[in-house]
Amino acid sequence: MGADGMKIHQIHIRHDESEDRLLLRLSTTDNHEFRFWLTRRFVKRLWAMLVQMLEWDQAVRQQVDPATRRTVLDIQHEGYAQQADYSKKFEETGRDLPLGETPALLAKAKGKKGQNGMQLLSLQPQKGQGIDMTLDTRLLHVFSRLLRQAVAKTDWDINLGLHPGQEPPQEAVPRKLN
Repeated sequence: MGADGMKIHQIHIRHDESEDRLLLRLSTTDNHEFRFWLTRRFVKRLWAMLVQMLEWDQAVRQQVDPATRRTVLDIQHEGYAQQADYSKKFEETGRDLPLGETPALLAKAKGKKGQNGMQLLSLQPQKGQGIDMTLDTRLLHVFSRLLRQAVAKTDWDINLGLHPGQEPPQEAVPRKLN
């Protein structure tokens, strides 16, 4: 399903304990919703690709020094992530579900540089239709932050840092222990 004209309205990622997978729900401004399962293995591969896509940003790429590049990436990530409204509930209004109600299990992801700072993220199941999303740098950072927060609530024992050894975002750490 091409998403060149499709604008993302909301992104929601949550851990489903019984499935031990992440449920990704994307809604668009034209009243469509797409649902996908993300396994631990898929998330690890997807994360490496997302970090690479974040590093494609012009402001990051133009830094020669690797430490400066990391700093610019961190500043961008914090800045863009803070602009998003995480308090807003995912709207449960009746939407068209072009790929069906049952989430598709994602198997492949591809990132491509687009034009004017836009990037193309393609998420595909093993069989059947997936989705191609055009994302600007801000939306890519927000998507990455949501993924980091969802993974931090699992017991998968994987750290999605922007750099090796970096801790996950603070607000993702559960406030109480059961």
